[in-house]
Amino acid sequence: DILAGYDPKDPATIAAVKEQAKRAYKLHFLKMNRVQEDFVRIKNRFGRMPRTRLFEGANQSGKTTLGVAEDLAHAMGFRPWLAKTDPDYKIKIKVPNVGMLGCEVAGQTLAQRIEPLFREFIAPHCEPDFSRYSDGSVKSLVLTYDHAGNKCGSTIHFRSYVQPAESYEGLLFDWMHWDEPPPRAILNAAQRGKMASNAPSWFTMTPLKEPYIYDLFSLNAY
Repeated sequence: DILAGYDPKDPATIAAVKEQAKRAYKLHFLKMNRVQEDFVRIKNRFGRMPRTRLFEGANQSGKTTLGVAEDLAHAMGFRPWLAKTDPDYKIKIKVPNVGMLGCEVAGQTLAQRIEPLFREFIAPHCEPDFSRYSDGSVKSLVLTYDHAGNKCGSTIHFRSYVQPAESYEGLLFDWMHWDEPPPRAILNAAQRGKMASNAPSWFTMTPLKEPYIYDLFSLNAY
């Protein structure tokens, strides 16, 4: 598909190939703004990435976009949009792994915003395998191959905050992404699964809901 319309005898057709490649490998061509770059490169006083990161911003600030990019990067073990020589290219995580993205409302948020972003960022050769809830919203995603074409096998689970807090208990994830602040009971239940693995987590949010976030995280952030 990328080479459709390409004629090696006609240099003018190269421009179309470039545009098709950018669409197919959008994650590879991701360009971060300043705030997104700070979020990806933040380090604690020991020079390591904090186990919990916050991306607080207004609407259209790119927080969900970067959050989804980080989801896929952790599933693959590297950030395709960075150079291989970049110190933040590799992620210290086992692959394959199991991650979770939590969001406010499954049918609306997942269908209208989250799933389209994943489909934009996943290259065709990764052969993603989606499963769905009864309402049609995405339930899980398995990456057959990573962005470099290597066997991957990581699984991403999608949960919503309308699901009961007790359904989050006993689930073991290697990483967690919260798109908008979860209710405190849900976070507490999910955090119990982190105790054994010390899994990294990140929040991408407009901090207008769940006041505990400010006291527990924002006041203690770098």
